[in-house]
Amino acid sequence: MEEKVKAKEKFCGNCGSHITYDYPSKIFCSIRFCKNKNPIVETLWRCDEWNPSSQECYCVEEALKNKSNK
Repeated sequence: MEEKVKAKEKFCGNCGSHITYDYPSKIFCSIRFCKNKNPIVETLWRCDEWNPSSQECYCVEEALKNKSNK
């Protein structure tokens, strides 16, 4: 039996360059910081510098819950 794996959606909140800032709605992006850009961005946003995170984070899951509750 073959199991289909759902593709991981790409958000700042599941990027390897993020640090929690205002959980779960905003994160601090170290890549943007290094490029002298505003490092505080929405968890559910994404830039072209996205890279997969090596650790699981609940930022996206919680941000999506908060968004659906509004």
